[in-house]
Amino acid sequence: MGRTFYFDWELSLMEWLQSFESKVLNILAQFFSMFGEELLLIAVLGFIYWCFDKEKGKRVAMAFLAAFAWCSLVKGAALRRRPYMDHDSVKCLRPPHSEGDLMDPKVQGFSCPSMHAGMSAAIFGSIGMMAKSKPLKLVCALLPVFVGFSRVYVGVHYPTDVLLGWLLGSAAMLIVSLLFSRIANRKIVYGIFALSVLPGVFYCRDVEYFSALGLVVGFGAAFLFEEKFVNFENTRSPWKSIVRIVGGAAVFFAVSTLIKLPFPKDMRESASAAAFALRSARYAVSVFCAMGLYPMLFKKLKL
Repeated sequence: MGRTFYFDWELSLMEWLQSFESKVLNILAQFFSMFGEELLLIAVLGFIYWCFDKEKGKRVAMAFLAAFAWCSLVKGAALRRRPYMDHDSVKCLRPPHSEGDLMDPKVQGFSCPSMHAGMSAAIFGSIGMMAKSKPLKLVCALLPVFVGFSRVYVGVHYPTDVLLGWLLGSAAMLIVSLLFSRIANRKIVYGIFALSVLPGVFYCRDVEYFSALGLVVGFGAAFLFEEKFVNFENTRSPWKSIVRIVGGAAVFFAVSTLIKLPFPKDMRESASAAAFALRSARYAVSVFCAMGLYPMLFKKLKL
């Protein structure tokens, strides 16, 4: 299943990188890969939005979502198999998904582009653009680079996957910045991003796309709801920030789990239209509760 295409230099580069394999490099690759994963990036978004500066948080969130969604759209069209699936000389040092058949693209996902590279470029690039601290700008510039190289080193992405991910993530960062600075009506901005994601409904059959679709809808609705009915204030208190982040994560996972309960596991993990619709709805409702409804508790609980 899927397509195999690559340049000779990509395979040579991957083989060369893995010739230096060691426990230390494996740990470093795993560490930097985390900075391109959804959970950590959403935690970063939560901190910026709930605690530091919610307006900046909205910009970073939309850049992250645009990169996530656009990478999913391209991945659903390219259907490129992961390099370790077709080359015995390339090892899989860190499986994309720990459970399931390592050689099944339906389980492990497709390769092009690198979601890790795209999402890290979008979110850390956006933070770097808005940061005033030069050390922070440098960290934000370097993290996506290390994330991208880690994905090539562990054998789950070709170098061109990473390059395309960086390109899409950077485009998301710049387009979001442009739209937020030029269009005052946030409904139009969120609507543009929602429309840019919808074409995937007709051809994408990957859970990542439907997760992205749900997140785009959920975040947009939550931000509009918060602006009209909540209007919470940010905090610089460390303990209040911790409580807000932990509480927000708990709300997200609790709602997501509750929505799953009525549906059997086989149905949720199938490739049916109903399963995809459920996934999008689950992400949309969970995010709306965490980002839109949950901040209503800040004033009541003096957070």
